[in-house]
Amino acid sequence: MMHSKLQALVDTMDLYQATFPEDACIVVADKEEVVGYQRGKLIDLKMTIGMKISDFQGTVTERALTTKSFLREEKGPEHFGFAYIATAQPIFDGAEMIGVVSAVISNEKMDSMRHLATELSSAVEEMTATNEELTSASIDVSNRLDGLVASTETMTSDIHQINQMVELVKGIASKSQILGLNASIEAARSGEHGKGFAVVAKEIQKMAQNSKESAEKIAAQLDKIRVSIEDVNGTTGQIAAFTEQFSASMNELNHAYGSVNGTAEKLMEISDVNS
Repeated sequence: MMHSKLQALVDTMDLYQATFPEDACIVVADKEEVVGYQRGKLIDLKMTIGMKISDFQGTVTERALTTKSFLREEKGPEHFGFAYIATAQPIFDGAEMIGVVSAVISNEKMDSMRHLATELSSAVEEMTATNEELTSASIDVSNRLDGLVASTETMTSDIHQINQMVELVKGIASKSQILGLNASIEAARSGEHGKGFAVVAKEIQKMAQNSKESAEKIAAQLDKIRVSIEDVNGTTGQIAAFTEQFSASMNELNHAYGSVNGTAEKLMEISDVNS
């Protein structure tokens, strides 16, 4: 004769089964054999009424009867082909244990969520590492740009000094031309005695003219260099602005990755039934 408590559980197995959010099967047993079995929609342990508990050595049902305590375990798909959670609750009539009620619940969704959370966490770690590398590279570019700007400023200063020297040369050349012209005039006044001096005067004028032309060419080249440097400075400024914005974006991404990783860890905690 089945104990009334066990009979009540057998009579309400379908209601008990309906309380689970996932597919589940229910087993009710006394201390010797299975007295009630309700298969799930997909989960079927192929149990029959009258099967001996000794046939289920090592299961939560058998161990709960042995230890007289509630047990719960989580298993992967290697046993039944799907991840599941098994629970077993001993049934007592006063101080006497009269049987056990067990449930095997599908844990496929939780298991999938755990795997996804693990993959998400790994992906975030990789993205964070890549992001840190990009941030480091961006800082390096920024430092190099600062060095380039300093170099162009030095070049601009040098060009300015060279221009001053060129202007000095041009000034000397102009004065030399005037000096050569005056010398030619004086040589002409001196007649026969000034012929040798006239040759020197012409050479002075020629040298002054060459110096002036060379100085003008140098000035023109320096002006081109100055324009190029200004272009470089403009481009450098744009790159520097982009790099600064890029670094700020990388920092924002780091915060976002941290948030995503935190979410993945929460998912891991939620999906861990043993926690």
